[in-house]
Amino acid sequence: MRLLLIHADLIAYETLSKTKMAEPEIVAKDEMQDALVVFCAVESVDETDQDDIAAQACAEIASVAAKVGATRVMIYPYAHLSSDLASPSAAVNVLKEIVRVLADSTSLEVRRAPFGYYKKFTVTCKGHPLSELSRHLVPSSNYKGQSLQ
Repeated sequence: MRLLLIHADLIAYETLSKTKMAEPEIVAKDEMQDALVVFCAVESVDETDQDDIAAQACAEIASVAAKVGATRVMIYPYAHLSSDLASPSAAVNVLKEIVRVLADSTSLEVRRAPFGYYKKFTVTCKGHPLSELSRHLVPSSNYKGQSLQ
């Protein structure tokens, strides 16, 4: 899984059109102020242990949110972070699990932008030293001891 984390004054999106893999029930337009925006690409290797990769992502997101003082998180599917993507169904499962776990285990307000839609969006990055971060996560079963950061 690839993550791009942006501590933002504002994240706003609006769906424009569906792709062939669009999920059926969505929030077509949303915005959050003072949020950690987490652009996510679920990769093919992540399909081997979806619960593990979701748990790792949750730990990273919660850690970064605490460091930057964010209380809101927007999970934003962003396939452009990888050229080796998971199947759409696996990606949606992982993204939904991230939202569920963060909402159940933290005090963060968590929302998710829809999967499989062309969207226009605005992000206003805060610009402090930790406001732009990236992470590359792999399922623990595939981890060979090398550093990925």
